[in-house]
Amino acid sequence: MTIQARWWSVMCMAVAIAVAMACVFSPSAGAIPDAEASAASSAPATPGRIARSEERTLASLTPDNQTSHPLDASTGELRIPFTLAPGSVPESVELVLSARPVSAQSGGRLEALLAGSRTIALTPRADSFEARFSLYSDSLRAGENVLVIRFDAGNADGWQVDLRASRLRVTALPSAGHETLETLETALAAHFAAPRRIFVDASGSGRERLAVEALVAQGLALRMGQAPVLVERAEAAELVVRAAMDPLSPNASIALTDPYTIRLAGAETTTVAAAARLFAARSFVGTETRMTPATALPAPRLTHIAPGTTSRQDSLQALAESGVPFARENGGRAAIVLAGDNTADRLGALSLLSRASLVSGSAWLYAWYGSDAALAPADHDLFLMGPIGAIDPRLVSAAPAEVRAATEAANRRVPRERRSYGSTAFADEGSPVTGAVTGIGALYREADGRTIVLLTAPEGADFSRAARRLAHSDLWRELQGRAVLWDAGSVTAFGPTAQASYALSEQLIELFRQHDRLFALIAFALAVLLLFAGNAVNRRSTRSA
Repeated sequence: MTIQARWWSVMCMAVAIAVAMACVFSPSAGAIPDAEASAASSAPATPGRIARSEERTLASLTPDNQTSHPLDASTGELRIPFTLAPGSVPESVELVLSARPVSAQSGGRLEALLAGSRTIALTPRADSFEARFSLYSDSLRAGENVLVIRFDAGNADGWQVDLRASRLRVTALPSAGHETLETLETALAAHFAAPRRIFVDASGSGRERLAVEALVAQGLALRMGQAPVLVERAEAAELVVRAAMDPLSPNASIALTDPYTIRLAGAETTTVAAAARLFAARSFVGTETRMTPATALPAPRLTHIAPGTTSRQDSLQALAESGVPFARENGGRAAIVLAGDNTADRLGALSLLSRASLVSGSAWLYAWYGSDAALAPADHDLFLMGPIGAIDPRLVSAAPAEVRAATEAANRRVPRERRSYGSTAFADEGSPVTGAVTGIGALYREADGRTIVLLTAPEGADFSRAARRLAHSDLWRELQGRAVLWDAGSVTAFGPTAQASYALSEQLIELFRQHDRLFALIAFALAVLLLFAGNAVNRRSTRSA
């Protein structure tokens, strides 16, 4: 090969490499990220879509929480409607049917089905039974569904279906997101596959943060028909609600910024609070992705129809049934105090507040919200929630006798942390006692007519867990009288003559537990004194000998 040919081949190779490098490393127009792509990349990750199973009692699916339903020759069919969230993908459905015979001649055939699907038939004997079986799910779909239970009597007597023990279990894949505020509201109200875990971030609301959080929690409860499950981390939530000041949003606004995030905004703290009131006051029916005060005018009011109430007096029972007296005038005469030093306690208190407003049928829009009872208006009824250590002790000491008795009983239920000394201190280190699920509820009137409500937990108990247990269970319906003590499974009422009377031995044990450090110091001082006295006696005995 000549020198010229060799030079030509080298030049061709160089040009080929340059072209190849340009093809590999030069960014094309499609590879340059635009502003929209950058915003998407910084957005929170989409919650993982994992099919989940949820189980609800048939009583909770009835509008008036019926406890039982007869199936006999005259009432041969029970129809229970239920809903799945829009966009969800149902996979299976199971029914646990619990019934008891009305007589020794009960029998016949029971049929269970989803409307439009095939039936499952049972031919039970005249004994109480509980049967679990899968239903045909070919007609199960997102939206409205109907469970049908039929009775083919023949010549047999009927059955009494226990709606509290009978349960419907649905497995479904949650929705991949929500396109409008209206579909999101429909999803929140669904019985199954609804977003349950909510993260509320109102840190950008300034001094109105507590009011915004309280109003958002109530608005969520009214849409869901139950107290929301408020979580501490956004990545654990299925829905995020953020509230913050935005100079570019002069008016209060509510917007669906992505399929999983609602944003409340306003130019000032008062405007953000107005957006939170709008969230708690108006339904999203007919709303696309944004709501403002102007567009909210034709929207229906956000309300929840609660079962009929029986108590009209100001008591814990009235509070649990209708929110009395705090629901009056949309909360205009109520001061709500959310006490507590950590996020978990505040979320527990918000759960209780959302349950209380839910039974009243609408949010307490005009209540005063704060964390210090001393700053509350003196002419407002006072609703305090939080651990007892964060509440003014004078409120408890000035309460009626049954309230103090409930408080002392709660203190005795809480396991106390061991205080070890000497050689046992090292062995006992690192094993703190887990906070008990124990709470105290009280409602009483002061001399000036002001109503005081306390929902708290004694020292050593976990207020957050106790509050969530009360807010999310049937224990709420068992509140009564002026003072109660609740735990994980029951509510104990204290009457107006309740007194804290214990045996002398129990009082001495309690006294030692409360002052164990002082007794240990006295014992140590006495031991040192005896040691010096013994040495002095030994010296005198040696001299005399």
